[in-house]
Amino acid sequence: AGFAYLYHQAGFHVMMPDNRGHGMSDGHYIGFGWHDREDCLSWSNYLIERIGQDAKLFLHGVSMGGATVLMTSGEQLPPQIKGIISDCAYTSVNAVLAYQMKRMYRLPHFPFLGMTSVLTKLKAGYTFREASALKQVKKSQVPILFIHGGADTFVPTDMVYELYEACPTEKELVVIPNAAHAMAYFEDPALYDDVVEKFVRNILRND
Repeated sequence: AGFAYLYHQAGFHVMMPDNRGHGMSDGHYIGFGWHDREDCLSWSNYLIERIGQDAKLFLHGVSMGGATVLMTSGEQLPPQIKGIISDCAYTSVNAVLAYQMKRMYRLPHFPFLGMTSVLTKLKAGYTFREASALKQVKKSQVPILFIHGGADTFVPTDMVYELYEACPTEKELVVIPNAAHAMAYFEDPALYDDVVEKFVRNILRND
């Protein structure tokens, strides 16, 4: 990911694990961030054990990774997690799949989405409706920076406004014009670097 270089340049360590069912991680099913929120906590606790109790962590994810860190935000987080950066996340699995069914296939979400969700519950242990970043963000207790592309047609830009409004903590919203899905960093790397570093530095300064 392009933003990893930003953190290295700023003097931070970076851990970049694969979500379940991706890359080198185990798992036969994609959880769209829902199961992965538990993994995110496990990875965080691993880092705290390795670095020490004075560790200061930030969670940063793009697309499904963005939804993952937002879904994690609603859990009981260790105090070492100081903030979250979410780039082009969806509000919920149900909402983004319904949107894509209409946009890509011109199909109504009913009854297909409900039937698929039942199968997902049987096979993977979760439903599309419960996998909601929006519901989790409402319970967040850490600052969140929301980033989205203004030309995102895969995860519509409208979703970031819903997420931002639902967040009860300190928050920032940056929409980068002309950026397609997951392309905000590449559309304007200077702006992306600036807003992320200022967000992180400000939290650390006031911690």
